[in-house]
Amino acid sequence: MLSTAAMTQQSIVLYSFDACSGVAVQPGLPPLQLEGQPACECGLGMNSMKLDGSNDVLRLPAEANSFLKTDFTLDFYFWMEKQPGETDIFSHRFGCNSLDSLMALRYFSDTDEFLFELASDVGNYHSVRYKVDNAFCWHRFTLIRFGLEYRVYFDNVLAKKIIAREEVVFSKRASLVFADSPCNNNNNAKKYAGRIDEIQLFNGALSDQALKQSFTYPDRIITENTTIFQGQSITLESGASCDDPIVWSPAANLDNAASPNPVLTPDQTATYTLTVNHSNCISRDTVRIFVADRDKLDCDNLLLPKAFTPNNDRLNDQFGISNTFLLESLESFEIYTRWGARVWQTNQAEETWDGISDGKPMSGGVYLYKILYTCNGEQKTNVGSFTLLR
Repeated sequence: MLSTAAMTQQSIVLYSFDACSGVAVQPGLPPLQLEGQPACECGLGMNSMKLDGSNDVLRLPAEANSFLKTDFTLDFYFWMEKQPGETDIFSHRFGCNSLDSLMALRYFSDTDEFLFELASDVGNYHSVRYKVDNAFCWHRFTLIRFGLEYRVYFDNVLAKKIIAREEVVFSKRASLVFADSPCNNNNNAKKYAGRIDEIQLFNGALSDQALKQSFTYPDRIITENTTIFQGQSITLESGASCDDPIVWSPAANLDNAASPNPVLTPDQTATYTLTVNHSNCISRDTVRIFVADRDKLDCDNLLLPKAFTPNNDRLNDQFGISNTFLLESLESFEIYTRWGARVWQTNQAEETWDGISDGKPMSGGVYLYKILYTCNGEQKTNVGSFTLLR
C-alpha cells in the first residue's frame, strides 16, 4: 500500500487490491464495481486487479464524480499488455457523439504512444501524446487539476500542462471506468488488458513534491547515482516489486545479488543493473556508483550547476551540491536573491532547492549562494551565483 504521509492536506480515497477486492482503504466511497471476472494477481508489493481485455471492467462508483467538481487529483498504476491497434485504458464520458465532458486515456500500438484527451466542447479540446520508457513494466498516470490548469504526468514526469479556456464540467451520467469507453465500437478499440493498482482520488491538487514523495518506484532503483570513498559500503535500494526473480549485476562486491536491497562494497566505479523478470515482461534499471580516493580530494572544488530548470521533467529540476562526499560536515547552505533576501537554507548536505520559497515558485533570474563546510578537517567557504530558468 502507498504511504500517504505527504498527502494529508487533501481528502483521499484509495482503492488498493491487496485483499483482492475493490473496497476503498480509506472510507469515503462505495466499492469499485468489478464487472466480468478480473483476476487477482501480484501487484505493487502485494496484489493488483488484472483485466482480460475482453469482459473485465473496473468502474468507480457514481459518488466519485463529486471529486471532479473542483480541484482534484486522479492517480493510478498500470501494467499494460500491449495489443495491436488502439487500446481503451480509462475514460469518463457519456456517449460518443460529441467532445462534451470528455476525459480519456488510450494507447496506439502503431506509434507506441499514449493519448490523453480532455475537453468541455470542440473549442476547449486538449490532447497529450506521450511515450513511456519501455524498460519498465509498471507505470504511473496522474492527472492534477488546479483551477483551469490540468497537469498530466506519466511516471512522475510532467507530460504537459494544459491551460483550459473554461472548466471541464464532467457529466453526472458518466463514470470513471477502466476498459469500457462508450466509443470502443466506433473506434474499433480493444479493451484494456493488464494490471491496475492503487487507484487514488484526492479532493485537491497534489503538489509536485507530494507526487514525488508518494512514488513507489515499482521495479525501479531508488538509490541515485552517488559517490562513496574506497572501503565504504552502500545499500542499493529498490522499490515495490512482486515476488519475481530479482538479479543485480555485476554481482561482485554485493552481499546478495538476489536481494531487493543488497549491500555493495565496491573497489572501483561501476554501473549496476537491476533486472526483475516477470516472465512476460522484464524491467531493467541502472545506477552508477562512483568510488573516490580520500587522499586525492580537492576540497575547494564543490560542484554546483550554473543553471537549473525546476519544471518537474526530472531533468535539472533541483539545485544542490553534486559531490557531497567532499563534506565532512555542512554548517550552512544559503541561497539569496540579487538584492540579498534569503530564499532557502539547509544544513543537510543531500538536500536540494526546488525553486520554491514560502510555498511559492520563485521567478527566473540570477541567485547567489553561500556554503560553509568542513573538508578534511579544514573549514571552507564557497560563494557563487547561478540562474533559475522558468
